[in-house]
Amino acid sequence: MKKNKKGSDVFKKTRLPNLMDTLIVLFGEIKGRFYYNRAVTILEQELQSIDDRGNKTIGKHLRTSILPGYACYQALIECGLAWEVAFAIVEKEIADSALPMRKVSEIVNELPFAYVLFKLVIKPMLKHSYPKEGWTINWKEFSRDRVYFHITFCLYCEELSKRDALALCRAFCNSDHVAYDPLAPRVIFQRKWTLAAGNELCDFCFKNGKRLR
Repeated sequence: MKKNKKGSDVFKKTRLPNLMDTLIVLFGEIKGRFYYNRAVTILEQELQSIDDRGNKTIGKHLRTSILPGYACYQALIECGLAWEVAFAIVEKEIADSALPMRKVSEIVNELPFAYVLFKLVIKPMLKHSYPKEGWTINWKEFSRDRVYFHITFCLYCEELSKRDALALCRAFCNSDHVAYDPLAPRVIFQRKWTLAAGNELCDFCFKNGKRLR
């Protein structure tokens, strides 16, 4: 990736590593770099006062996902773009970052024991990647038919709400479908509610496709 005029690659190790190239393609060299530089400035300012709650995983979410997404979104709005346009750009970048997980899901879907494997890894994965300092997870069912849990507190919603950018949270929520929809038909991901949409919780339901036949 080319460096911007400030020589900063602050987005390179985030979920938006190709942001500058995307903005140049969409808006041209001059505007694209201008928008990117503004996003760099916002992100660098945000990183100076990061609160990781004493947890490295929380810090990683903030540094690689939440704050870079917010910085791009805010920069584009400050530069005069409609929030819908800013949202769509961030949403596409976040969706692209979920493609590696999508490939994993596609591989798992080829396995006859996909649901059993999913059940085996889901709890350790959530415990490691979504610690209690940033998420409240309430388990509702963990059976041979489905894995079902609610999230009633989410770091992404909290941090984006603090910055008056809760609308952006849906971009991160939508990437879950990019990552998990390819588990079907062996494991079927379904969701009715999200905190980002104003509901009281996010529901995550993974059904055993074999049990539905």
